[in-house]
Amino acid sequence: MSLYQVQKVMFLMKKDEIMARQIKEKSKSSLDKFSLTPEEREALVSGDLPYLFQIGVHPLLLAPYSRIMGIARPKYIEQLTPLRGQRKLQSTRGEGL
Repeated sequence: MSLYQVQKVMFLMKKDEIMARQIKEKSKSSLDKFSLTPEEREALVSGDLPYLFQIGVHPLLLAPYSRIMGIARPKYIEQLTPLRGQRKLQSTRGEGL
């Protein structure tokens, strides 16, 4: 798994409209310069929010990514609500948040 690379793609999609369009059009070749597993590539081009959440994508990247991919807010909530509570934020300074 390459969570950093997945999140980097999502971050760059916010800044690079051409890249975002290519991914939205399911062009897996647009992801060739990133070290991604086949599952991560598929999740990014298909908008698989539950998979992306479960591998640890930060919510501040997941929300704008979903908008770029054309996933409406009700669908976003529907897909992620069952996963509520599955991840716990950890602090490097002590107890979990």
